[in-house]
Amino acid sequence: MVKVKVCGITNLADAEKALEFGADALGFNFYAPSPRCVAPEKARAIIETLPQPSCNVALFVNASREEVREILTGAVLADGRHAYGALQFHGEEGEDYCRGWTLKVIKAFRLKEKKSLQGMERFPADFFLLDSWSAGYGGSGAAFPWDWLEGLPTGKLILSGGLTLENVAEAVRRIRPYGIDVCSGVESRPGIKDHGKLKEFIISAQAA
Repeated sequence: MVKVKVCGITNLADAEKALEFGADALGFNFYAPSPRCVAPEKARAIIETLPQPSCNVALFVNASREEVREILTGAVLADGRHAYGALQFHGEEGEDYCRGWTLKVIKAFRLKEKKSLQGMERFPADFFLLDSWSAGYGGSGAAFPWDWLEGLPTGKLILSGGLTLENVAEAVRRIRPYGIDVCSGVESRPGIKDHGKLKEFIISAQAA
């Protein structure tokens, strides 16, 4: 069954509902210009309050290694667990930057054209998140052509970019990725999830 990551979590209610509906991972955005950015202290408080353990992903965009380490150092929970199980690098981070982290690494590739995929597999990352290109580093809300992925091994791919309740089942059946990542496609406004859309999205993805 495909894994579902719900990104852009900014409040406890959305985190709780995502897990209740069957999400496998929650994404917390630490990119300040994003409307979905959450303060590290608030993210930790959300995670500590959740009624069940969760797989949490810390998202950064072109942050210095020192900034990442500072946020991770302050992310130890009251019971001694670390808040995050993976790092997502969503900017122009290179191969050297992606090496040496103790947590799993998800490297995002923003696809403007098919050749944007060149060199992806040499990156020292555990997973590759494929998103559609936009002028900034937020999601465009549009899907890239899925036929660009034909012939690629999909066991480490997390599909993102323009996924909605209407197209997620087709995406899962056609691409067969390891996971899918959704954010704006299940929101009522930036940073706030529509719980009805969220539930139906996860059901549709997992049923596919």
